[in-house]
Amino acid sequence: MRTALLSRSVLAAFLMLPLTQVLADEAKELKGPVLHLEAQAYTEVEQDTVVITLQATRQSSEQAIVTKELSETVSAILKDAKGQDVVKVSSGNYYVRPQHDKDGKVTAWIGQSQLLLESTNMPAASELAAKYQDKMPVANVSFTVSKQARNAAEKDLMTEAAKAFRQRAQAMSTALGYGSFQIKEVHLGGSGAVYRSPKSYRSEMVMMSAAPSMADALPIDSGTEDVTLSLNGSIYLLDKK
Repeated sequence: MRTALLSRSVLAAFLMLPLTQVLADEAKELKGPVLHLEAQAYTEVEQDTVVITLQATRQSSEQAIVTKELSETVSAILKDAKGQDVVKVSSGNYYVRPQHDKDGKVTAWIGQSQLLLESTNMPAASELAAKYQDKMPVANVSFTVSKQARNAAEKDLMTEAAKAFRQRAQAMSTALGYGSFQIKEVHLGGSGAVYRSPKSYRSEMVMMSAAPSMADALPIDSGTEDVTLSLNGSIYLLDKK
């Protein structure tokens, strides 16, 4: 029995020799220098989503009055706005805080509450915002790229980013005096988006909110974003010339 077990151990060790030798030869072959590099690909994407911020401001000598008025205003608009499913409506910033005189005595309470209208249907969002101008004026308008559009853009950039990485790897290998390279590891990442609006809407919308004729839709126009996909990693430099 002992002889049989010993024979199996010797046989197993013998069978593992080729694999061990292959791994050792590969490690020896890829013992060359390691170069770290990065490549990027980007595209300009139209901003297809608008986010309109509605803001109510109330002031009183009593905190309870401010809280009640803000709550009633926001609740009424939320209830009415939830009747449609084109524009996403959600709560934004909210606060109620005291105002003090020079002696530190509370002289009044001021509060603000926001609602966010978000949609890829910009005309519908602007019409809904205009509907509530008398109760919650527009405080800000911003634009972004929807998740679906961003994912589609990044998918299209994958091939371009991979090609750019290979080209840069080959160029650097040649410049450093090596005939070829082999990829060691690669990490995929996105550097986010750079917002490029054609103009600012904050001051314009605040001025417009004071106008009495706000029954019509708000005039808004989106811009573009640069969606970027990056590949960073390392390569083995092979075949030294």
